[in-house]
Amino acid sequence: MPPLDELRLEEPSDLRMATEAEAVWVVPFSWEVGEHRHRPMVKRGVTVRFKPRGDDPVGPVSHGTDFISKATGGLAAPSASPPASTSSPTAATAAASSSGPGPHTPAPSPNEPGPLPERSPADSHIELIFPFSSNATLRHQYQRFMTDRMRFGLLLEDLDTLAADIAARHSGLSNRVLLTAAIDRIQWLRDSVVGEVTMAHDLRAGGQVVWAGRSSMEVRIELYSCDRRSSPPDVWNFIGLAYFVFVSRTPDRTAAADVPPLTPRTEREKALFEAGKAHMQSRTHRRESHWARKPPTAAEVSLVHDLVRNQHLYRKSPHAQHSMHGQRGPSGAQQDSVPMRDTELQSSTLMHSQDRNAFNVIFGGHLLRLAYEHAAATAAMFAGEYCEPVSMDDVAFLQPVPIATLLRLTGQVVYTEGPVVRVHVRATKLKPGAPEQNVVTNVFSFAFASSGAVRRVVPETMVEAMEYVLGHRQHAADTASRAVAESHARAVLSRL
Repeated sequence: MPPLDELRLEEPSDLRMATEAEAVWVVPFSWEVGEHRHRPMVKRGVTVRFKPRGDDPVGPVSHGTDFISKATGGLAAPSASPPASTSSPTAATAAASSSGPGPHTPAPSPNEPGPLPERSPADSHIELIFPFSSNATLRHQYQRFMTDRMRFGLLLEDLDTLAADIAARHSGLSNRVLLTAAIDRIQWLRDSVVGEVTMAHDLRAGGQVVWAGRSSMEVRIELYSCDRRSSPPDVWNFIGLAYFVFVSRTPDRTAAADVPPLTPRTEREKALFEAGKAHMQSRTHRRESHWARKPPTAAEVSLVHDLVRNQHLYRKSPHAQHSMHGQRGPSGAQQDSVPMRDTELQSSTLMHSQDRNAFNVIFGGHLLRLAYEHAAATAAMFAGEYCEPVSMDDVAFLQPVPIATLLRLTGQVVYTEGPVVRVHVRATKLKPGAPEQNVVTNVFSFAFASSGAVRRVVPETMVEAMEYVLGHRQHAADTASRAVAESHARAVLSRL
């Protein structure tokens, strides 16, 4: 068996394409989000494939609610009733419908009767296929500006909803609320064979639950691209993966809700299950690397000290006003640097009901898209050009974001290395009239690559110095951003 980092999911042999009626309960989160973005997945030309199960609903099944009635806490009449099953997502909005004005059904019992059914990892397998090469409408929806590059913020949004669909496929949505707890580091799409993936390539995202505890699940999603112009045309090339952690809560969110036990059957499923255990420990270790928990080492203190000292000496150097971009003066200081505070970019936006999930809070994919696009704007303002995405660091969802929240995004460049620009984005809930009640809901970290070396950022306060240290740690642990920086350094040396 190959090493764990080279293991791939075993695609079930009996995958079936979902009809529009089936997609309502196969991909409940993607379906509802799609209604208010570009229409549901299957109506946009995206193929949904899933592994059929014996307890699946038969015939057309409605969610039992619509977004208008959910906004007032009411229930719309279902078009059909599915069989009673813990895997049926028809109760997706039970928690949302248990309060508020208008008619509603009573809140369900937080504990389902009887033992939960065991599931194998393959039981939750779902795939989305984006036929960009042949669907001009879909291509237009995902293209970045007027180029052949992909709008990665929308893809992040889709990956989050797909991961939620997979988690729901494993646990069901009856009497529970599923929440995104964390996302592991993601490296962007680059095909080792064809290079950067563009809108000329078809994209396939498929995944399943690979590990489950008592009330949490790890969802693994693998990404593949296919160049239909190549020969043979149906070869899918692996281009990356993402891990999402979901937690199950009771409808009132006051306690954990059990999820069905996961029983791996094949050797590969067992290996991925064991890897899931290791991932949980690794996440804890990475969280502990934050400067708020782990103080800087002597080497990191020396790094910041030398950076600030050299910048201070450079400002006093008579050569400063005659320096060229990217060159160093006699003191060794970067002659084209910028204070970290000058890289900050802020924006504020209202959280509307159209962007909520089935549980009446803003869904994580929407926040991911907003944070990514704000980070891209921050990097562009700093570098003087639009940069290419490289990676996203771990994300922890600290607080839910309710409807009607005024959300402030604050982006700042915290570390640079050659052409690599690392941006932190802080999302804060604002309460009009009560600024002292502001609450940070998320902190995101993205790495971008400019076309050439960028200016260094220089911290001027202790907090900025600690953010610089964290950015340095993230860069050191990020193989993708390190590869970009090292490739640029080799190119520079080859020209000397």
